[in-house]
Amino acid sequence: MVISTKEIMKNITAITLTIGALVLSACGSKNDPNQKNFGAAMNQYFEKRGDLCLGTEKWPVVVTEMDEIIAKSFPKGGLSRMEALQAVGLVRGEDVDMETKTGAKFKVKHYSLTDAAKPFIHTKDVNRTGLDGTTTVQQTDICWGKKRLEKIVKWEGPMKLGDYQEAKLTYTYKINDVAPWAKNPDIQAAFRGVKSTLDGAGKTEIKHGVKLTSEGWEARGLDSAF
Repeated sequence: MVISTKEIMKNITAITLTIGALVLSACGSKNDPNQKNFGAAMNQYFEKRGDLCLGTEKWPVVVTEMDEIIAKSFPKGGLSRMEALQAVGLVRGEDVDMETKTGAKFKVKHYSLTDAAKPFIHTKDVNRTGLDGTTTVQQTDICWGKKRLEKIVKWEGPMKLGDYQEAKLTYTYKINDVAPWAKNPDIQAAFRGVKSTLDGAGKTEIKHGVKLTSEGWEARGLDSAF
């Protein structure tokens, strides 16, 4: 029996297509609910939302005499934070006179960022909605590290509602590029979130939702305004 060249090529094409399908099946889809795809979603999230900052938004910071009086009863307030930042060289405090609309003058402490703070400053535009509509304001924060995914511990779901799919992940994190001053005891006492976040690296388990999009799995909050 003689097999024609046409038959041979037909068989080769069929085998090639079968192998290709098996390879694609082995590689999996970006829509699959698995460790790799969920990890990629969280890595994408932390690339955009992973900056660890102190929560300061507007500079300079003005501290009044009343603030100083209150600080004696509440030592973990705004004044102690400015003093801690000044101790590590990130801000400079100056006594200045301020004048009210009536012409009365009073002394305040005026804290501004120093040149040493420049590598840690992050500025962004944020939309604020108020009685006068939506306005864009600029926020200036001091950031001290970058949160990154350490591992996906487990997940629940995905839950399906029609074409919509969502899963809840549990993960641990690591911190890269930690600023040396973030380990200062005065900073950690004034900004308690710094110490708790550092202590939780590699240990604290956090939950985060992911949803399925046309581009694969995406972490919730990735494109939020804040």
